[in-house]
Amino acid sequence: MNPHRNTKSTRQSCSFHPLAKSLILYFALLANVHADEVTIVEKQRATHFIYHAADAPEAPRLAARDLQQTIRRSTGVTLEITTDAAVTPAIRIVSDASLPHDGFEIACRGKDIVIRGNDVTSSAKPDAWFVPSRGTLNGTDEFLERFVGARWLFPGELGEDVPRHDSIRVVLPEPLRGAPSFANRLLAYVGESEPDTPGRPKAATLSWMRRQRLTNGFSPSVTGYGHSWDDYLQPADMEAHPEWKSSNGEAVRKGKVQFFCMTAPGLVETFAKRVIEIMDRYPTRGMASISPTDGGGFCTCERCAKLVGKDPYGKVSHSVAVLTFYKAVAEIIQRERPGKSLGGLVYYNYQYPPAQVPTLPENLSLCWAPLNYYGYGLLKPKFRAEFGDVLTRWCEVAPHFFYHNYSTWMRSYHGAPLPVSLDILKLELPTAAKHHAWGAHMVGTTAWGVNAPVNYLLAKQMWNAQVDVSATLNEWLQRAYGPGWKSMRQLYDELDDRMRIHKEAQPPVYKGSQYEVNEDVMKNVYAPLFPAMEQHYRETLARCETDIQRQRLAMFGDNLTQLHYALRKAALIKDDGQSLFHRDDAAFAKFLSEMESKFSLYRDGQGLDHGPIWKGEYQGP
Repeated sequence: MNPHRNTKSTRQSCSFHPLAKSLILYFALLANVHADEVTIVEKQRATHFIYHAADAPEAPRLAARDLQQTIRRSTGVTLEITTDAAVTPAIRIVSDASLPHDGFEIACRGKDIVIRGNDVTSSAKPDAWFVPSRGTLNGTDEFLERFVGARWLFPGELGEDVPRHDSIRVVLPEPLRGAPSFANRLLAYVGESEPDTPGRPKAATLSWMRRQRLTNGFSPSVTGYGHSWDDYLQPADMEAHPEWKSSNGEAVRKGKVQFFCMTAPGLVETFAKRVIEIMDRYPTRGMASISPTDGGGFCTCERCAKLVGKDPYGKVSHSVAVLTFYKAVAEIIQRERPGKSLGGLVYYNYQYPPAQVPTLPENLSLCWAPLNYYGYGLLKPKFRAEFGDVLTRWCEVAPHFFYHNYSTWMRSYHGAPLPVSLDILKLELPTAAKHHAWGAHMVGTTAWGVNAPVNYLLAKQMWNAQVDVSATLNEWLQRAYGPGWKSMRQLYDELDDRMRIHKEAQPPVYKGSQYEVNEDVMKNVYAPLFPAMEQHYRETLARCETDIQRQRLAMFGDNLTQLHYALRKAALIKDDGQSLFHRDDAAFAKFLSEMESKFSLYRDGQGLDHGPIWKGEYQGP
C-alpha cells in the first residue's frame, strides 16, 4: 500500500497520520517521572559526539551539521561529527525507513541520544504521490527547538533566536515521536523565487523554509496544478480545427491558446496525446497539470451548455464540464501511461463541487483553490459557514485532495501589515488535515518586517495542523521583541478586528479588488488604525532590552514608514510632521534605496516601489 494514497480505503492507515485526533504526537516531559538525564554539554565542555553513518544520505549529514552549528552558537562548544559507530556517548542520527513519511523518533539509549528518521528520497516505481522524506532533519529541528530552545523567526541571522546555555541536558522518559499533518507542505511568495541579493540572499529564505520543515524548502514542488492548457494546444491547432474554439472566449491571445470547447470531437484525444508527449520528454516528472487557463472564457455551445450549472450563489458554474474533461483525459493517460498522474485545479467558476460528480480515476489529483476565500474571504460569515461542508465534499470525490489558498494574503505594496487572522488559521488547515488532505499550499509574503508572524504560523500549521496558533503567536512576538511584546499582540488583534469588520460588510461574491490593499482598504482599516499602531510600536520599543530586539522591531517600523508615506500622499491621514515615521520625499527616496538590502519590505521583480495607492483592482506592471 502506498502511504501517500489518500483514498477512502487508505485514509485510516496513511502513515503520515499516526493519530486520528492529533497528527503529531509529543510525549510530555513530566517532572515527576524518573528518567536518566543525558548531558551533551556540561559547563561549556562537550560530552558527546555527533554520529551519522559513513554512507548516510543527505538528510542525516545536513542534520549533523545543523546540530553542531546550533549547539555551538548556543554554548560556544563544538561537538565533533564522526562516522565511527563505536564512538560513544553520541547523538546518533540514523535513517529508518520503517517510520512514517517525514517522521522521526528521539530516544535516550543509555548515554546515547538517538534521532531516527525516515529519509527515503526515491520511490521504487514511478509515483506522482511520492514526496521525498527527510525525517532525520525534522527530528533534529525538533530536538533543537525542544532541548536547545532554538527558533527561526524569519530568514537571516537576525531571525535566529538561539538562547545561550552553559550546559544542555536532555530528559526523555519515553521516546519523542512526530510526523506531519500533510505529506506535501508548500509555502509560496516568501522570497523563494525572488532575485538573489547580498542583503536578501535566497539561501537564507530557503534555509528558513527548511527549518520550518517545508517541502519546498528543498525543491520548488513535486506537484503539477498550474494553469496549463497552452502547454498542450497551439494556435495552429485552433486554425486547423475551428470547431475546437470556445464559443465564449478568446481562442488565442498573445500567441497562446486560451480557451477551447472541451466537448469538441477529437479534442480530448489530441490534448491527451500532447500530455503524453511531454511526459515522455520529461520522464522524471511524476505529475502533469491539465488545469484550464486562468480567468473566464469556457465554451457554452449546445453540447457544453448541458454541463453548465449554478454555484450556491446562483452564479454560472462549469464544475461538471471541467471534471468531465479531467476524467476523459485522465482515463487515456491511465491506459497509455500507467503510473503517471495528473493534477487539476478546481477554482474560479468551477470551485464548488456539483451535486453529481463523475467518478474520477485514481491517477487524478484535484487541487481546490477556493477563489471566494482569497484575501481574508473566510471572514465573511457565509463563506465561513460553508467551508467545512464544501471541503468535505471535495475530499469525498477527489482521490488525492490538495488544499491551496491565499486566505491570509492580500496584495500589499505599501507597508500595510497583514492581519494574522487567528479565526481563519483555526479553521482551514485543521479542517483540511481532519479530512486527510495529501498536501497544503499556502501563500505568505516577502514583507518579513511585518508579516513574518503570518508566514511562521502557516509553516507551523502545515507541519502540525493542531498547533495552538494563539500561543505560538505569543511566543513569536515575545522572542522577537522582548518584554513589550504584548503591545504588538494588541496591534495584531486590533488589525484582525478591523479586517473582520471590513470583510463582514462585503457581499459573499468574489471580486479581484477584494484581495487588494487598495484605497478602500486603506480608508477602512489602515488609516484609522495608524495612530494606534504607532503607539503600540513606541510602547514596545521603550521596553526592548537588547539591540537584536530593537533591530527586529525596526523592521516592523520600516513598513510603518512606507505606510505613513503612502497614506500621507493619498491624503488619508493628517500629517503634522511629528510622526516617528514621517519622511519627506527626498528622505523617503533615500529610505527605499537603503531597504533594498533588507528583509523588511515587500519586494518582487519590480522592486520595492510600486507607485501610489491604487483604486480598485491591481492590473499588473
